Amino acid sequence: MERLRHRPILARRLESRRRCLRENHRGGPEESDGWTNIGRALVQEGDTAGARKVLEKSLAIDSRLARTNFFYARVLKEDGDYEGAITHLRTVLEQFPRDRVVRNELGRVLFLQKRYADAVREFEQTLSIDPEDLQAHYNLMLCYNGLGDDAKANEHKARYLRFKADESAQAITGPYRQTHPEDNNERQAIHEHISVALAPAPRGKSPAPKAAAKTAPQDGVKPGGGR
Repeated sequence: MERLRHRPILARRLESRRRCLRENHRGGPEESDGWTNIGRALVQEGDTAGARKVLEKSLAIDSRLARTNFFYARVLKEDGDYEGAITHLRTVLEQFPRDRVVRNELGRVLFLQKRYADAVREFEQTLSIDPEDLQAHYNLMLCYNGLGDDAKANEHKARYLRFKADESAQAITGPYRQTHPEDNNERQAIHEHISVALAPAPRGKSPAPKAAAKTAPQDGVKPGGGR
């Protein structure tokens, strides 16, 4: 129910974004990037027919533009034209062979064609770039199920579950972290600490090195470790 309440807001934002892209593109119809950006917004809206029209305009200007080929492939996949989608995805991979997103998309289309062995090769290519790629492990689990290789399927299932973020924990801690940015910052694997202002260093001789070792002992504990 929570998602349903937010869908109209998302739809309005996408519509506003599409209008802005069209306004900005009126001055340069000969540029393929503008049509690609409009097509990308239409893909997000789910308007594959509209996206197809503007992406074809972009391809007519530059048939090799990688972004256009990628989004056009997604449109073709949604329309069930898997061979066409594969052709355009391979055009992207000729330019960017180490793009994990495109590799996974190609593997997914091959899986939908039930070409499980071919799909496995694409997902394995993804893992050669990022061994922890969740989408690759998940789809490899499905591919090996299709091939009847239960051992391999279970292997990738275990890896998928190992690397998968704990979504239930995210849901539980999410509201708290939204209202406690300091704690949320500490939770990040890589984060920054903002230091407090330091008092100016005292003038004169620096303290002897032995002074640094003179720390106050804990209550009831002698410096030597006894009590």
